[in-house]
Amino acid sequence: GGGGGGGGGGGAKAKARPAPRSKPAPRPNASASRAAAPAAAAAPAAKRPPTTLQLKSKADAEGLKAEAEKLMVKPRFSVFWEPNFTKAAQLYDKAANKYQGAGFLKEAVDMFVEAAALDSREQYHGKAQAHYAKAADLAAKDGDPHRACQLYHQVFESYLELDADHLGRACAALIKGAQALQVAHPDEAAVEYMGACDQLVRPGSTADLQPIGATGHEIYQEATEWYLSTGRYKDALDISDRLISCLKKNNVRASLAKTYLSVVVLQLHLSGDAIAAHQTFMNHLSDGEYLMTQECKAEEELVIAMKSNDAKGLAEVKESSCFRFLNRAVKDMVSKFEVNDDELADEDDSALVDDGEGGLEEDLCAEDPNLALQTRWDAMNLRDPGVETAARSTPSAGGDASGAGAGEEDEEEDLC
Repeated sequence: GGGGGGGGGGGAKAKARPAPRSKPAPRPNASASRAAAPAAAAAPAAKRPPTTLQLKSKADAEGLKAEAEKLMVKPRFSVFWEPNFTKAAQLYDKAANKYQGAGFLKEAVDMFVEAAALDSREQYHGKAQAHYAKAADLAAKDGDPHRACQLYHQVFESYLELDADHLGRACAALIKGAQALQVAHPDEAAVEYMGACDQLVRPGSTADLQPIGATGHEIYQEATEWYLSTGRYKDALDISDRLISCLKKNNVRASLAKTYLSVVVLQLHLSGDAIAAHQTFMNHLSDGEYLMTQECKAEEELVIAMKSNDAKGLAEVKESSCFRFLNRAVKDMVSKFEVNDDELADEDDSALVDDGEGGLEEDLCAEDPNLALQTRWDAMNLRDPGVETAARSTPSAGGDASGAGAGEEDEEEDLC
């Protein structure tokens, strides 16, 4: 017991050795993690395999598809058989909905197209339009823009088969086709946008006699917004007259005033021709209601400032609140407008002012040197030295009064 105690005492006196410290785990590199995050986000997520429920829906859809095909194929030993296209179209529609619910979009598109074709065959153009529209929407969602655009053209044709009054809705389908292409194929989308505008109102025509519908002007607004956002300013200017015509017909006054102002800004940006812009502004004044708007005032001040090289006036009109509500591209154009702030503009203005001394002809001659030279030649040709000398040497029969009159005429002739 004592030994144990002594041993215990010795153990108590001995110093306990500290446990070795473990090395801290290395900190993750922040920059490396930040660099790896976008890469991980950009990596496409693995497509999940279809679930049991999805596979069951697909099997049901295939059964409906087979049943629809039987209704259109004559059995071998049948004598009094007739195809039932209407019933087959209904079965194709059910199969398409089954495919869509299960996530098989491509197969759903095919079934909707089959149903639409049968509806068109049976002259059910309203149902055909609806089926083509569903197929086009699913094709765009499935990432097939060209097929979506093609199907939207089928929607357009189906609308026209219904009635000419559906022209506005039909062109709206063409706009959807252009929107499906605008991300991956912008050049093709530009053609589609212009085609939709041409179908609604032909180039060079107005919307007065066209059945554009209550929302027909939105076709041109959609096209104009996209053209401006992609820098296709000339295309936006080309359809501006038809846009104005549609806005007038549907009495959309707020958008019409903004369009008037945007057209002049586009014209100044593309050509820099202030004279042509002023003529465009004068054409806009034929709209009496436009005269009372702030956009009209801003348009007038902008055109006058650019035409007269008035830097101060241009700076003042740039502060107008009207430009804040225009397209972003148009606002940027206005902010970049500049004029040559020199003395030429002041000299030109003073040359055109009739000060009462030289007359309007002298003022015009000061503006145009060629005109001044021609005027001097005309004056020399009109004067006959022999006649002038005889008139000065021959006394007048009227006495002093007539002589004074002749002297005044000579002074006027010398002044000329």
